[in-house]
Amino acid sequence: MSLSHPALLWFFLGIPIGLFIMGASLFFARWNKLKTRARGDPEEMLLGAVSQSLRERGQLAASLGELRTVHERLLDALPFGILWVDQQQRVAALNAEGRRILGVKPGVVGLEAGFVLEPFPWLLDALAQQPGHTWRCDGGGRRWQLGRIEAPDKVGALVQIEDITDLEVEERRAQLRERFAELGEMTAGIAHQLKNGLAVLRGQGQLLKRAGHEEAAEDILMETEELELVLQRFLQWAKPLEPTCALLRLEQAAEQAAAEIRKRPVSQGRVVEVQGQGSAQADAMLLHQALVNLLENACQASPIGGLVRIQVDEGRLEILDEGPGLGEDTMIRMLKPFESGRPDGTGLGLPLALKWINAQGGDLRIEKRTEGGTQATIRW
Repeated sequence: MSLSHPALLWFFLGIPIGLFIMGASLFFARWNKLKTRARGDPEEMLLGAVSQSLRERGQLAASLGELRTVHERLLDALPFGILWVDQQQRVAALNAEGRRILGVKPGVVGLEAGFVLEPFPWLLDALAQQPGHTWRCDGGGRRWQLGRIEAPDKVGALVQIEDITDLEVEERRAQLRERFAELGEMTAGIAHQLKNGLAVLRGQGQLLKRAGHEEAAEDILMETEELELVLQRFLQWAKPLEPTCALLRLEQAAEQAAAEIRKRPVSQGRVVEVQGQGSAQADAMLLHQALVNLLENACQASPIGGLVRIQVDEGRLEILDEGPGLGEDTMIRMLKPFESGRPDGTGLGLPLALKWINAQGGDLRIEKRTEGGTQATIRW
C-alpha cells in the first residue's frame, strides 16, 4: 500500500479542529448579540450570557466527543498502520492496524514516543526521515514498509506502517516460479537431445565389452551411467509440477525421509534423528524428495560421528547439521541451478529442493548457525 490517502487522512484529522473553530465562532457571535440587546438588568444579562454559554459549550463538548469517536473509528478502518507523534514527542494516535502489527495496546496514546517506540528502533528512524516517500526495512524479524506523510510542523509527524513480510515471500515465490519455468523449458530440450546420444554411447560400450575390450567398455559405461544420473536430474528440473496438498503430520514425513537417508552410504557414521511435532498443508511426495535432498547435503557436510537433526514445529521444519557452515555468498550460490559446493556435485540438489518446496506453498531458507553448522528451514 503506497502513500495514496493523504487527503483522506487530513479529512480525519481536520474534523475535530474544524468543529472547535465552529464552536468558538458561535460563542463569540452569541456574546456580541447579547451586548447589543436593549437595556436591561446588567446582572440578569450577565447570568443569561453565562448560562447560554455553558449550554452551548456542553453541546459542543458532546459533539466533539461524538466526532472524536467517529474520527477514531475511521482511522481504525484503514488497512495500514498510522502513527501520529505530536510536537511534544508524545504518541497522539496509533490506529487499530498499527497496534495489531506492532503488538501494543491502546493505552500507549499520550505516552512519550521514545518510551513507546523503544522496541521499534526502525520507527524512531522513520520519524527522522524526510516526508513524502516510502522505503523498506527489517525489524523484529519482520519486513516493513514505512513512509512519512506530509504534515505541517505544528501537527507533528505522521508515519504509515505496513508489515510486508508475507507479501515479499509471495513475491519471491512468484519470481522463482517464473524462473523455474524458463529454465525448465530450456533444460527439457537439452536433456532430450542428450538422452538420445547417451543411448548410442551405452550401446557402443556394450558392443565393445562383448568384443573383449573390457577396460575401454567399463570406462565408457561408467561415464555413461554418471551422465545419465545428471540427465535424470535435468529432467526432474524440467518436469512441470502439479502438487496435491493435504494436511500432513510433519514428524511422520520427516521420519520417512530420515529412514531413507539412513539406508544410504552418505549417512554412515552419522546420527540422523527427528524431534518435535507439527503439521502443514503440503504435498507428501514433493516434501519427501525435498527432505531427502536436504538431509543428503546435511550428512555430506557433517563429520563422522556428527548429528543431523530434523526439528519439527507447527508449519515448520528445520534441518540442522554440525558441519563447518556456509558463508552467505556460498549459500546464495548453491541455491542457483548447476552451482555445486562439491567437485562431484550436479548443482541441482538444493535448487530442486527449493523448487519442490516452493511449488507446495513453502519457503526454504539456509542460514549459518551461530553455534556452528548450517540450518535449512522450511516454513509454510
